Amino acid sequence: MAIPGSNSLPGVGSTSPLSTPGLGKKAAAETPGSSFADVLRNSIREVNDLQVTADAAIRELTLGKTNNVTEVVNQVEKADLAFRALLAVRNKLIDAYEEINRLRV
Repeated sequence: MAIPGSNSLPGVGSTSPLSTPGLGKKAAAETPGSSFADVLRNSIREVNDLQVTADAAIRELTLGKTNNVTEVVNQVEKADLAFRALLAVRNKLIDAYEEINRLRV
């Protein structure tokens, strides 16, 4: 059973690795025996790491330890993009769960 709209997510329904920063670099490299839960857990961990890195960059910029605004903005955007991709995956999972619950047996 295909999930409607799942083809709009990067990497869903294809065998190519995800290209979204922070979401799937390590997860796509998992061994074929990895469970979905492990891949999802690793993706969440990667997104969290990106957010922690972006927060540290903002802190360094506000404290005057760095003047490289471009790098800080890049790190914040990368963390934001990874979070939005993870949120989209979560929403698709919730939609699929709700659709399964609506099925009559």
